[in-house]
Amino acid sequence: MLVRWCVAYSETVQGITRPAGSVVILPHDPEYMLDQLNRLIEWRATLKNGEVVRANAPRQVASILLSRHGDWRAQPLIAAINAPTLRPDGSLLDREGYDARTGLLFVNAGGEAFPSIPARPTRPEAFAALANLKEVIGEFPFAAEHDRSAALSAIITATVRHALKAAPMHVLSAPRMASGKSLLADVVALVATGRTATVMSFTSDPEEMRKRVLAVLLAGDGVVSLDNIESVLASSVLCTVLTQESFSDRLLGANKRATVPTLTFWLATGNNLQVAGDLTTRIVPCNLDPQVERPEEREFERNLYDWIPRNRARLVMAILTLLRAYVAAGLPKQNLKNFARFEDWSRLVRSALVWLGEPDPLLGLERVEDADPDRIRLRSLLLGWYAAFQGRPVTSKAAMELAYPDRVRMARIGEDSTPRASSILAEVLDECFAHRKGGVTSSQIGYFLRKYAGRIEVGARFGRGGSSQRRELWQVEVLDSERFHRELYAFTTSGENPHLSSLSSLPAPSAPAPSVPEAADCANQEPVTEDLEAVEVEWEVF
Repeated sequence: MLVRWCVAYSETVQGITRPAGSVVILPHDPEYMLDQLNRLIEWRATLKNGEVVRANAPRQVASILLSRHGDWRAQPLIAAINAPTLRPDGSLLDREGYDARTGLLFVNAGGEAFPSIPARPTRPEAFAALANLKEVIGEFPFAAEHDRSAALSAIITATVRHALKAAPMHVLSAPRMASGKSLLADVVALVATGRTATVMSFTSDPEEMRKRVLAVLLAGDGVVSLDNIESVLASSVLCTVLTQESFSDRLLGANKRATVPTLTFWLATGNNLQVAGDLTTRIVPCNLDPQVERPEEREFERNLYDWIPRNRARLVMAILTLLRAYVAAGLPKQNLKNFARFEDWSRLVRSALVWLGEPDPLLGLERVEDADPDRIRLRSLLLGWYAAFQGRPVTSKAAMELAYPDRVRMARIGEDSTPRASSILAEVLDECFAHRKGGVTSSQIGYFLRKYAGRIEVGARFGRGGSSQRRELWQVEVLDSERFHRELYAFTTSGENPHLSSLSSLPAPSAPAPSVPEAADCANQEPVTEDLEAVEVEWEVF
């Protein structure tokens, strides 16, 4: 695709709001090519009477030129930047214009004078640079010290995003509105790009989400914020663009596909924002907590929308100084857990912050994963399923019949009645599936079990136990007996669940862990597939 760069006006198109002055990449279209042909060449046409007159370039010529993929002499343009940055090898890119080594175009649209940095900065110089950077976020009400470190990570990552193969999304959350989430997103963008963040509306429609993501990647937006998300944040498209180096999809209104680099830095904001599914392993959480009833009434010493542009050159140089100092020191290894898919980011940005005495910016990730709605459902279903069937293989239909005997009975005699939940399993199934269209069905249960089969939570997992009458049998396989029964005790003796009174005699977690049938022993047990309408369930005490 033949492209060009330009400085955009402020506009909102397809759920994307872009600030004025943004440097964006646009594809050459026939109209633009015709305009250039008419500017550069004097075209003439011969009339029927033989007279030669001036004319416009034929549209066919523009179309032919645009179709000559691979014949153009233009250099590949990966992205346009408007501040010095690092190359993937750690070297400094600080000259304006096109950089052949990276395919980046440095456009200093604001005409800023960026100071030089030492060739090999020292650690004391890195500490001084970090202090300058902390000044930007000094008035934000971070919930914990690691949240401040996550905010520093966001600013640094956005500035050197083009040096990294992949970068995690930074998620900004707070208990209520007006806590500073959107301001912090703009602070990140102002330092990295000189403009406020491009704002993209989040949608749970995967097709619409793909269109919007492709649009911002085509434009080469440096920082994009999914602002004020009110639903659970989950998206397979975002999972792809956060970890892959390129993204391919069909162009809107055209019968052809485009493949573009995924060098955009992503932010998301929301009140008590929940992240679900695979996206929980691709984010850095950052929590704000003003601890006041009316955070919108707080007063600040400086207006960051004015202050950052005046000090941006100094801030960018501070970022590059502290990273270059870490590289010059030999990238000393820090005692950090692996962060799969984002090894480059962890080795450079995350490790540099820890090297300078900051908390690990990922310390808040475990809490996000624990609050994942899908993970909570899987835990509940594992515990509820085991409370009902222990390690026996059963079908999802059998689980429905045990949980909702009245529903099964009414369906058989053709009566319309509200079913009576008869067990702890019914409450668990309601919790997991009642929110879905059509309510709780054996098909919904089966789909969920197939999706999460083999995934370990609370020391156990769902495994396949064969089939019966073309229906899959499912069983709980306990891998960590002590942990699982500790979780089971807490789950079944919770005072919040009125259906659990019959299980209150379960042993306390301090008791010796009972022996349970492991996965290999379950095959010898009788599968539960019969009609459970008349079966009286007896709870076993372990």
